[in-house]
Amino acid sequence: MDAATPVAAAASTPASPAALIGWWRGDRVCLELFANGDFELSDLGDEPKVMVMGKASVVAEGDGFALQLATERIWKGRYVSSCRKHHEYGGFIDSRDMLGVQFEPGKATQLKLRRIGDAQVELCGVACATLTRTTPALVARWRRAQMEFPDRPKATWQAGDLLELDLNRSLGHVWAGAADGKFATVYARIEVQYVAVDRFTVTLRPEYYADAVVAGVAPTALGLAFPVGASQVLEVRRLAGERIEVCAAADRCATLERQFDGGHYDLD
Repeated sequence: MDAATPVAAAASTPASPAALIGWWRGDRVCLELFANGDFELSDLGDEPKVMVMGKASVVAEGDGFALQLATERIWKGRYVSSCRKHHEYGGFIDSRDMLGVQFEPGKATQLKLRRIGDAQVELCGVACATLTRTTPALVARWRRAQMEFPDRPKATWQAGDLLELDLNRSLGHVWAGAADGKFATVYARIEVQYVAVDRFTVTLRPEYYADAVVAGVAPTALGLAFPVGASQVLEVRRLAGERIEVCAAADRCATLERQFDGGHYDLD
């Protein structure tokens, strides 16, 4: 190749960039390359945990690949030191050193990536890390745009719109649009299953409701009712820019944006 190529663009042969799409985990560093061209590079070895996000491009080079990561934003999780002497809430930060190289929003950083087996790669900056292929997971909380503050939204919605999907594995929830600028919260057990590159199914089993709930009527979103005790399945596709498309049917979909919580220690 004579130019940087998005990860998703090449044919999926063992020596091609497309073969690198997926989730690669190490003891400290994790790299996920998405078919939509995004990347997530996480540092889990230090506290606070940090995730660098942006656009990835790959060029075959020597016995491996040159990986260019164009950083768009960097999230730092919450941190509390031993004996609680130091405490920081999570938030976006201006820079991060990882593998001996610097990442900053608006700048591109070059790494090298070399396959060292069917299920392992070596990722190098100044320092190197060995990463093992792992089945991609879909986590986090995803919300409709212009709802940073739900009590003061910048956009309106209709009854039955899907406003938020929280994939908390203990007890997640759905926000289902209701009348008069309100929404109902459906608390549910969540099961997420990887289907294919950037695609997942999410099964919800509602347990109880809160907020704007009409007595005796199950909240509805994307044309699906969520009665307690039943199960509903949503199809989810990862989109570029840390967004997902959630569908109940081909013509009943919503686009949601990833949310970050300054009170969380983990990155999901």
